[in-house]
Amino acid sequence: MSGADSPAVAAAARPVRLRVPPAAAALALYCLVAFLDFGLRLILTPGSQYLGVFADPQIPIWSFAWWPHAIANGENPFVTHAVWAPVGVNLAWVNAVPVLALLFAPLTLLVGAVVSFNVAALLLPAVSAWGAYLLCHHLTRRFWPSLVGGYLYGFSSYVLGHVLGQPQLSGVFVAPLLALVVYRGIDGSLSRRRVALFTGGLVAVELYLSMEIAFTITVSLLLGLLLGWIVSRAARGAIRSLLPTLVGGYLLAALLAAPVLYYALTAVRIAGFQPPNQFVSDLANLVVPTHLELSGAGWSGATTARFPGNNTEQGSYLGVPLLALIALFAWRSWRTPAARFLLGAAALATYISLGPELTVDGKRLFPLPTPFGHNTFDVPGIGSKFVPLLDNTLPDRFAAYTALAVCVMAALWLAARPAGSVGGWLLAGLAVITLVPNPAAGVWATTYAVPSFFTASVYRSCLAPGEIVLPQPMSGQFTLWQVADDFRFRLAGGRLQTSPPSPFLHPGGTAQISVGYPPVRNQTQLLRDYIARWRIGAIILDKRQAAIWSPSLDRIATPKSVGGVDLYRLGAASGACPASP
Repeated sequence: MSGADSPAVAAAARPVRLRVPPAAAALALYCLVAFLDFGLRLILTPGSQYLGVFADPQIPIWSFAWWPHAIANGENPFVTHAVWAPVGVNLAWVNAVPVLALLFAPLTLLVGAVVSFNVAALLLPAVSAWGAYLLCHHLTRRFWPSLVGGYLYGFSSYVLGHVLGQPQLSGVFVAPLLALVVYRGIDGSLSRRRVALFTGGLVAVELYLSMEIAFTITVSLLLGLLLGWIVSRAARGAIRSLLPTLVGGYLLAALLAAPVLYYALTAVRIAGFQPPNQFVSDLANLVVPTHLELSGAGWSGATTARFPGNNTEQGSYLGVPLLALIALFAWRSWRTPAARFLLGAAALATYISLGPELTVDGKRLFPLPTPFGHNTFDVPGIGSKFVPLLDNTLPDRFAAYTALAVCVMAALWLAARPAGSVGGWLLAGLAVITLVPNPAAGVWATTYAVPSFFTASVYRSCLAPGEIVLPQPMSGQFTLWQVADDFRFRLAGGRLQTSPPSPFLHPGGTAQISVGYPPVRNQTQLLRDYIARWRIGAIILDKRQAAIWSPSLDRIATPKSVGGVDLYRLGAASGACPASP
């Protein structure tokens, strides 16, 4: 046999085919979809932009910069005095997303907090979809049905609403991964030790991402185990034996998340950030999309305007095609324990999302027995009392767990379709299309500007390092400006939570300033009191708002136009401060 005919030569002559693992291919496809949906406009539209709308994204952007800054400078990252100075803020109950801030810290240090946040916000729906894909693929062993199932979860109506600026809520990858771990623990394909380790790690990650979602995941896990016990006699022994393992996993999570739990428990909120009874799902939202979905553009606005909450919190939409698919799944598989579990889980999550009253088309019809959605609870002999965990849990956010159960049902139904079946895939395609985001919604990106006062070195002498500054107006982009100036000054304000810290709300005149209400007749005197109480050295006025705020400020000090802002010095200047040319 000649050398040219040898097997080695023949093998070398054949083209090399690189096989991409299905899981990697799924993640890449989800990332591509996320980029086309949310990232493309950030590149095509000129100007400085962040993903999301209004001021909500400024909180995680500030946090992306704060965590690496605090650690690098030896400061406590869980308590900041950079905002609401000199009192400071405990960040455990703020959307500070430390796990994301630290994960993306290298990118933040390289390109800045805004770009780093944009990348993270783009990836979170894709990673959430991928988590659901892994769950679906373990159950179906089929790529395309699992890919569809993952999309229906990671790009669900719930996720679309929270892409607008709440990464702690749009990053819902822990729930499907934890469901996969628990399922594999029950079917015996994962050892008890690994179940405990994975559970501990996943729950700890969620605690560092969102305390609320960590709580609702735990509630959903307990309800899911109870539901599994009810619908499947065969699984009862496995569920019973798995309980100590899950407890061990949660103990590990508490150990890993001890820092954030410590600061959360030392500053427990006794009142909700938002009134939970106002953020409930409208039953009509299951079939009526908002303007965030392309399928709702131009016609659904009049209806959805009557829904409770706001655009961000109207995430129950599934759509007629997906509901029809679930009906077909129920008709075909109702007798199986898996189908009864998934249908029961979807129904239970939907029920909880409705809150304390059934709401249809904006009309509150009748009360529903549920602990979720109440502001307070009546305790016999004591009266009305807040229940912190429940009072800081918005019922409509349980729509995420409805989406998870629904996506698994869709994947199972598609996987069971006979080869060559076109009708089922057409129905699934319609379900996917109805969730496509509306590019004309006008909420996917916000333009911002940072005056040169905060970026040019020539103006660095205008403020003393660590000086306390009063931003005007409070609702502006000052947290972004503080990030651009690398936290050189402190703010006697700052929008990191829905309301200022308690000391800034008393007396009543202080609240007028700290909340940022429009100026009143005695605004100048209120400002003087605020300045004296919090040892403010300077006021920085956004020039775009000068017509509203300067009349009361001009009675306190003479402004200096410098670096694109109006600077009011309230004491001796720290050094030469050149005016703008």
